[in-house]
Amino acid sequence: MPKDLKVAIGDTWQPKALSYFAVVMMALMLITNVLNLKFINVFGFSVIASQLSYVLSLIIADVMAEVYGYRRVRRLLYVGLGCLILYAVFLQAAVQLPPAPGYTSNTAFRVIFSATPRIVGASIAAYFVTELTNSYLMSRLKIKLHARHFYWRAATAVAIAQIVNGATFFTLAYGGILPLMTILSAGVFSWTVVMICEFLILPVTKQLATAVKRYEGIEHFDSAPEGHAAAAQQQI
Repeated sequence: MPKDLKVAIGDTWQPKALSYFAVVMMALMLITNVLNLKFINVFGFSVIASQLSYVLSLIIADVMAEVYGYRRVRRLLYVGLGCLILYAVFLQAAVQLPPAPGYTSNTAFRVIFSATPRIVGASIAAYFVTELTNSYLMSRLKIKLHARHFYWRAATAVAIAQIVNGATFFTLAYGGILPLMTILSAGVFSWTVVMICEFLILPVTKQLATAVKRYEGIEHFDSAPEGHAAAAQQQI
């Protein structure tokens, strides 16, 4: 970690930029839920369209977990759950309400968005388990390794979290609807794409995380690592 940062243990400090990251995270959650409704063809593979927004999601998730820790991210996930529930409730209200005279797209609207409750349910479950897994692993590895080896910590956390994500989302969202091979193909391809993107953007993620830490003036740990005072002198 940068030598000029103070070490903060637990929730003993007040973040300055967390609210901005929270807004971006909420926006990406809603965007992802819309894009989850479509599969696209990429070089012959069935890929869920939400991969289009996932690179930014990876950066934001890694930076939030690294800078602000598991406890704060977990609380934001509860807020995200509320946002997704509101999204689903109001969207389903729009599906059920009678169309205005002259509105000719109601059938298409119902066909696309009537599937939303299952997709949203799968997204909520996958989102929670994925982000909780990623944040928890980032937090524990950061404590264990005294904030060193950022690349290894981030890649390991994302790799495991994305296995959990694929197993949860594709099973709940498309089990019994799409052929098993399509689901497996989408899941494997999704994991591969995410990991490729993760490795490509890790330098950007590290630089952004370091910049945010400098802005906050803090190196945060959810709990004290052994010899954390000495760890403050180590470089990431």
